Amino acid sequence: MSSLKGLNDRIEILNEMRFYLRYEKSLLEEGWLSESDFLEIVERLIREYAAILLLEK
Repeated sequence: MSSLKGLNDRIEILNEMRFYLRYEKSLLEEGWLSESDFLEIVERLIREYAAILLLEK
């Protein structure tokens, strides 16, 4: 059960990261996010993903 939750968490984070990376240009140009906000979000997602991977070891 725990590994299924970990897998679901990883998929959720990867989907969120995929969204931000795919729409980076639009989000920045249309003013939805500043560049620093965008970088903070991507960094947070990477850290969350890494934490999940480290906990699963």
